[in-house]
Amino acid sequence: MNFQQEQKIVIRRTPSPEISDRIRQGKKFIVVEDSFDLGNIPNGYSLVDVKYKGSSFKTLIPQSLIFYMANPGEGSIDDALDEISDFYDDVEDFEEDIMRENGTSVQETDWAVMARGSYRTYLINKLVKSGRKNNEGEPVPEFKIDELNRLRLYDPEVKKITKAIAALALGKSIEDVGEYSVDGVLRHVTFTEVKTEQLSREEFDRITCWAGSHYEIKPEFKDDGYKIEKRHDRDFKTGTRIITRTRTVEAEIRKFEDEIEQIRKEKGDEIGRHDRALVRQYVNLVHIANVDSGNQLDIMPSEGRVKNE
Repeated sequence: MNFQQEQKIVIRRTPSPEISDRIRQGKKFIVVEDSFDLGNIPNGYSLVDVKYKGSSFKTLIPQSLIFYMANPGEGSIDDALDEISDFYDDVEDFEEDIMRENGTSVQETDWAVMARGSYRTYLINKLVKSGRKNNEGEPVPEFKIDELNRLRLYDPEVKKITKAIAALALGKSIEDVGEYSVDGVLRHVTFTEVKTEQLSREEFDRITCWAGSHYEIKPEFKDDGYKIEKRHDRDFKTGTRIITRTRTVEAEIRKFEDEIEQIRKEKGDEIGRHDRALVRQYVNLVHIANVDSGNQLDIMPSEGRVKNE
């Protein structure tokens, strides 16, 4: 993502009543007209030129958020999680407006993808700290015991449920779910959003048909995550398929998450805005990433905006 910030130094800060109202609502992604007066940039915000599919438009974004997105893991973890989540909510609203105007779906925009990546980094920092140094003098990551205790992740009932969640994601029985140290995962695993597979020639032939000058995906397979290159060459059979978790599995995982929350509430715990995401990140780190990084639990920035009064 390219944030191109205006370089002109501005002294006057007199935002319009409409923009002032949106700031009071806690908005972190405020689209403005191309003719927006630089003198009206509110304190603490920057005017950013956002690129999208060959076009650009101007938005007001908090300077603190730009810092968190440009330097994942730096600064206040709790503030970063809240700001990124608020920002992601606003971007989703914007994309829904695009969908309504176009009458069709749009790919998730670059800044939304970046927000999700930064959010995951801060979740890891909330769960993990640098521990003792290894033989090479490098600090070894280890979990923050206080944070895991707060989330009740050492509670026998909760541990059983987190293993059940991992079993669903991996398509295994609970007995077959392993437990791995966080230092091995953070050193060797790249966190991915989805799993992409290259198509075999047999699979390519099954899901495509020759359209006279190039291959086309058959209508019954168009919504199944397939992507092919359209070339005027009958021998060129290259494509991919994106593998995502089914809605059924996701619904079952959410039921387990409800059970964890219920256990914690019965023990008098206060449930935090990002606790579900933290539990998911923990399950990814401990049970899934070392086995099958492509089947990690999906993690979205949490809803529940923190509004300015």
